[in-house]
Amino acid sequence: MRRRYGFKRLILIMGLLPVLLISVGFSAYLTQQQLADSRELLTQRAKSAAQQLSVVSSHMMQDHHEDTLAYILHTALEEPGVRAVSIYNSDLELISHAGPGTPPPNVEGLSRFMPFKVMDQADDLQITWAIHAPLSAEGHQTDADGHLGWVQMSYGWHQYELMKYQSYLAAAIFLGLSVLVCILFFSYINHNIGRDLQILRMATHRLTSGQRDLHIHVPGGDEFSELAEDLNELNAAQVRELKELQLNLEQSNSDLRETLETLEIQNIELDLARREAVTASRVKSEFLANTSHEIRTPLNSILGFSNILLKADIRGRQREAVETIRNSAVNLLTIINDILDFSKLEAGKLVFDKAPVQLRELAEDTLIMLAPGAAEKRLDLALFVEKDTPEAILSDSLRLRQMLTNLVSNAIKFTPTGTVRVDISCSERDDDYATLTFKVTDSGIGMSAEQRKHIFRDFGQGDASVTRQYGGTGLGLVIVQGLVKEMGGEIGVESELGHGSTFWFSLRLAIDHNAMQMRDFQSLQGSTVALYDSSPLYGLAICDLLEGWGMNVQLCQGIDDINTQADHCILSLDAEESCQPLPTIHRDGACVVLSYHSEEHPQDNNVWLSKPVSHVRLFDALNTGLSDDNQLNNRHFRNSQVLIVDDNPSNLLILSTFLEDAGISPVSAQNGVEAVSHCQEQCFDLIFIDIQMPQLDGIAASRQIRQRGKNQHTPIVALSAYLAPENPSQLRDAGIDKYLSKPVNEQQLTNILQHYLAPSCELPPNDAHAPEADADAEEQPRPVDLKQCLLLSKQRPTLAKNMLSMLLDELPGLRSQLTQAFDSKEWDTLTELNHGLKGNCCYTGVPLLKQAVCELEADLSAQKPPQQPLFTAVITRIDELLAWREEHELDALFD
Repeated sequence: MRRRYGFKRLILIMGLLPVLLISVGFSAYLTQQQLADSRELLTQRAKSAAQQLSVVSSHMMQDHHEDTLAYILHTALEEPGVRAVSIYNSDLELISHAGPGTPPPNVEGLSRFMPFKVMDQADDLQITWAIHAPLSAEGHQTDADGHLGWVQMSYGWHQYELMKYQSYLAAAIFLGLSVLVCILFFSYINHNIGRDLQILRMATHRLTSGQRDLHIHVPGGDEFSELAEDLNELNAAQVRELKELQLNLEQSNSDLRETLETLEIQNIELDLARREAVTASRVKSEFLANTSHEIRTPLNSILGFSNILLKADIRGRQREAVETIRNSAVNLLTIINDILDFSKLEAGKLVFDKAPVQLRELAEDTLIMLAPGAAEKRLDLALFVEKDTPEAILSDSLRLRQMLTNLVSNAIKFTPTGTVRVDISCSERDDDYATLTFKVTDSGIGMSAEQRKHIFRDFGQGDASVTRQYGGTGLGLVIVQGLVKEMGGEIGVESELGHGSTFWFSLRLAIDHNAMQMRDFQSLQGSTVALYDSSPLYGLAICDLLEGWGMNVQLCQGIDDINTQADHCILSLDAEESCQPLPTIHRDGACVVLSYHSEEHPQDNNVWLSKPVSHVRLFDALNTGLSDDNQLNNRHFRNSQVLIVDDNPSNLLILSTFLEDAGISPVSAQNGVEAVSHCQEQCFDLIFIDIQMPQLDGIAASRQIRQRGKNQHTPIVALSAYLAPENPSQLRDAGIDKYLSKPVNEQQLTNILQHYLAPSCELPPNDAHAPEADADAEEQPRPVDLKQCLLLSKQRPTLAKNMLSMLLDELPGLRSQLTQAFDSKEWDTLTELNHGLKGNCCYTGVPLLKQAVCELEADLSAQKPPQQPLFTAVITRIDELLAWREEHELDALFD
């Protein structure tokens, strides 16, 4: 950027510099001219003196007056500037001299027409002049050639130097005076200009500081005066503008005050309206919750007693009526659940749990629950889980199950024939989190582009006409969308009319690194399995699962093509094949049969499982031969102590009926106070407790049970008519292990009993061989009863041998743990170890150990510490079994 000079500096430079340059140039010119004239004048005077001296010297030399000539020379030295004077004859011999010595002159080139020669040297000026003879009276030269000699005069330059310095001094004085005059003149000008500028600057500062009552005056009538008048006019204009602005501000403030007063009134009205809306929303939520609770309570009775009636021997129209009642109650329950969830989503009151979730188990449970509806339409349900998907995550299992249930049930509803496929994949994964994508794909009716736009709207349906074929409230997908968004995920749909639909949602969930492996699935690695399934999709799902365990799968086109030499055999039957007799397969081991009607299978050596099958049950069937028959037998828990707590007598009756069918005589309590009292007097294996009860609710009662009494470690299952807990962490803090929403069906109850209780050690009551076994046992008590082992394994020697071998392998470690717990008086640990040993005895024929363990458990439930002889009896029976193992070879006994 070019530098700009100040106004004063510009005046000084533009005014003083030209004058200074002119003065210096003019002074230098005059001085140089004067010096040149002075030098020329001295030279002319020297030439005149030399000429005059030559004339005088010619007479003196002619008359031979040497003395007079010497006198004249000395007189010539008195002439200013003369240093030395010499006279030479024509032969350049010195005749007379005055002053310092000088060398002889150089007379070359001199003639009568050029009688003198001037030599200007640095130190002096030498003039040589010829001396000619004087003329006679007749005007002729007296000498023949007229040449008498030479006059040489030497002049010094000191006078010239003195004049030069005097000239320089005069020039300097002149130049200095000129500069001084210029400085004084321009200082005067700058002073006047600076004064006017200062006046204008001060006025500008006062204007910018807000002073308006001033008048700027600059004397002189020049441009600065005009600028001052312009500033005065600007000030006056600003004063007028400020007055107008002040008036506008006052008007605006007045309008703003009125607006603020209006807004304040509106805010008060809005606050009152908000409070009314919050109150109305709270009342609505409470109303919906209470209404849901009150409706679900009788629905629990309707569904429960309907299931009890359907288990009875009723036929014809009566059975159809009961089934209609049950189906209508289920539909009504679904509508109530959807409305309640939608209300919670609107109010933003959903609280999500963060607990360990087994992904495959959750998806399988959902498909198993919805399998009856798919079986009625003969649809194939298949689950695919990618290999890199984490086995367990931390999330809200209830909400995940709800989202999958809604999507799968919709797929079943809108798919007349074909398949429904569920895919779980992992798109992104790091050390702690994974992004999971859940897809539900069906081959149903599909949707058009216009229907896809409205599918996630409240109460929206693909077909909302009065002639629509499919019913529903239109809230299922809205609830799924709301749950996905609340969990920070995304949801979408891909569909084409007539070509099915794919609903998907993705969530970023935490990985559970502490999850326990349900089974050692790699124990089947390397074994071969022959698989038959007429459904390509479900067969592909089973094949994918088995290959994930490391098994070699051999797919068969028909049952007759089964490879009888394979290590395992799986037959997956469709709906039609399930109703037909199973062809005979000649192989040494049993086949695992997957059927939609496994409960109605013939009595044979095959392992029958319900379809779709749980991967855990399939593994158990392949590994140990356990079937659904064994699961049904395991539902007898005759020695288990169970407490049920509910303030509704109908619910108590239904739950008691279900438990009695499982061989349990439960203890009942109608409120939390009675439950706490029972828990202080008796040790239970499992507690079912309602949440909403008079006097003391279920959460407070559970907290007191955990704090004192004999059931600090007893599993507690909460039952409530609410669809989901308001705060799952509150239940965990109170010590509640599981939450079930009413109405509770028999399958849910069976799963709870199988998870928390050890099955009864009694043999199946209808088995024809039981009396014989009991009689034989009475005749000769022994550590191992081989007949009882075969009876418990349904006459499968391999399974009986494996179960007995597993028990015998665990006995040394259990003996050490039992002894350590008894010696250290850790009675709770002793109770847990003894209870686990009791469960292991239920699958094997060890009557003596079974009796001793049951007696010790009964004594531990009544008092602590237990009696010493009872504990010693258990240790003795264990030692007897260990000694029996050393004496017998299991392979030989079970051949």
